Amino acid sequence: MPGHQRRPAARSSWVSQADRAQWQQQASAELAAILAAHPDLPAITWTITPGGGLTGQALVPGDPRGSRELFTAWRQALGLQDVQETNMGDGTSYVRVHASRGSIRVTLTVVVANMDATGNPSCRGPRPVQAADANGPAVDVAPAPPWARPAPPPDLAGPSPA
Repeated sequence: MPGHQRRPAARSSWVSQADRAQWQQQASAELAAILAAHPDLPAITWTITPGGGLTGQALVPGDPRGSRELFTAWRQALGLQDVQETNMGDGTSYVRVHASRGSIRVTLTVVVANMDATGNPSCRGPRPVQAADANGPAVDVAPAPPWARPAPPPDLAGPSPA
């Protein structure tokens, strides 16, 4: 596989179960370090592969724009570059970025539906929603994804009587 690093097997040309277990333990430790370094980011689905790689999938169910923003937040936090995007024929895009962190290969993915001008999934490709600003040009007014919205204030009056 191009770009994939093979790990050397210990004292043999065969990869043993002990090798795989060690690789997964190393990947688990790297994932723990990543999560500890970024407690402010929302949780995403992480998978540790049999070869000791990490794959994170950003998904905000029912919110393609939110999924892409979640992917971008994690990509930027991890300093990952060279995003690869494949547009599918059905109006969805598969977006992926990967890099090595030491000996651990980290991959982030997201599958998103393209959005039309009203924010609805569409096959037309992404177009930001814009509103005219009285003092200047149109600006993006896309809503913040659910994980980026501030929490509502607590009800200071207490529970309502029943």
